[in-house]
Amino acid sequence: MPCPSLRSTGPSSHPVYSPARPLPCMHELQGPYHLDPFTPMRQGERLDQMSERDWLDERLSMGVKLGLDNCREILSRMGDPHLEFPSIHVAGTNGKGSLCVKLSAASSSSGNITGLFTSPHLVTVEERIRIDGRPVSPVLFDDLLEMVRQASEESPAISPTYFETTFLVAMLAFSISGVDRAIIETGMGGRLDATRLVDADLCMLTTISMDHSEFLGPTLEEIATEKAAIHRPGIKMIALQQTDPGVIGVIEEIGGEDLLWWPYIQASSNKWESYDPLVEAVSEFLGWKPRDTECVWPGRSPNFGEDWAEGVTTRLSAAHNAESLESDLNEIEVPTVVLFGMSKKADLRKSLDPFMAEISMDHIFPKVVFTEPISGRNPAVTVEELSEIMEDYGIGYVPSKVEKDPLKAFEIAGSMARELDADLLVIGSVYLVGDLLKYMVERDELNLWEVLTAH
Repeated sequence: MPCPSLRSTGPSSHPVYSPARPLPCMHELQGPYHLDPFTPMRQGERLDQMSERDWLDERLSMGVKLGLDNCREILSRMGDPHLEFPSIHVAGTNGKGSLCVKLSAASSSSGNITGLFTSPHLVTVEERIRIDGRPVSPVLFDDLLEMVRQASEESPAISPTYFETTFLVAMLAFSISGVDRAIIETGMGGRLDATRLVDADLCMLTTISMDHSEFLGPTLEEIATEKAAIHRPGIKMIALQQTDPGVIGVIEEIGGEDLLWWPYIQASSNKWESYDPLVEAVSEFLGWKPRDTECVWPGRSPNFGEDWAEGVTTRLSAAHNAESLESDLNEIEVPTVVLFGMSKKADLRKSLDPFMAEISMDHIFPKVVFTEPISGRNPAVTVEELSEIMEDYGIGYVPSKVEKDPLKAFEIAGSMARELDADLLVIGSVYLVGDLLKYMVERDELNLWEVLTAH
């Protein structure tokens, strides 16, 4: 079918304001990053000794806390940096990070200085905040983190969560760097996600499926309501065509005349490539003229890390819920050894349904290795628990190997794949991918900052 087009009704207007506390220019901040914004760190400094990082890490214990009031107040204290640039705001259950990085590449290629905010990170927190595809430097991150901390400690003191803190740092980074536009991925939901505060001139919805139901609600309709609430009256919202009638009804009610449906992307298709026509349409809608939209989404996009295991074609997947696991497993067409590890979640067994079904009935997966991610907000599902869940399914299938250490597990799975002349799939958690990425950077003596560059 022909590629649908989107027609812009003209540029949106953005508020003009007098900040309560004007942000400093780049040269007014301490540090050498005004000469090179991507210098990894100041000479002689160690990131693990920075008190601001300790303060940030303390935020992890706060967990998830949805709501806009805290970030709205802290942003106000810092002069509302989030209102200095237009943003594309993207929500959805799966695929929103891939869509965001493709939009960022198209915007940058069109000559716009483009900020990109995504989460979670694979290896280092700076990668959540990119400018023209490159993570901001630890030097810049630390100085802006200090500003966020100072603003939050003004009376009355406010305690932002880890995610909220990184979002606030991103808004400062984009403002100080003079971005022309930002691409913003929601953290969770949309209606009460801190990113809802950005000044969006376009909103986008990817897939809607069950995930984080303990926070967003136990039904698809409730989850759709939370995510579709990124819509702003009078601002166009592009939504991937959904299949559930209840979800469709919710999105149409919220989006109203501003809603534009985009043809459904089959769950079994290559989502990475299938977003290209949508990005082309958005580029036309916003008047972009991208010269080159080639980009890499570290740890997620096809071909990234394919040579990590010697003599074995390796694929990395951050799929961690039922929809994304089913989609990525369905893409496998050749015999593949699976390395699987997950972080704990409320709907763990429901998320595992498609995985258990596929590996037990499809001979394309000759061997499976269970492991445990090291990093992440939540603890890993133990290999014992994964094995018990598999046994509970009553399918008479057991993993080929269990190994708690993901680095050892990767070597074991790679050896199995070589013996079978099979491919290797790493799947189940973005944190598992991050653990292996850090290992590969150290093993092969790679430049981490170059590896983490998206475009």
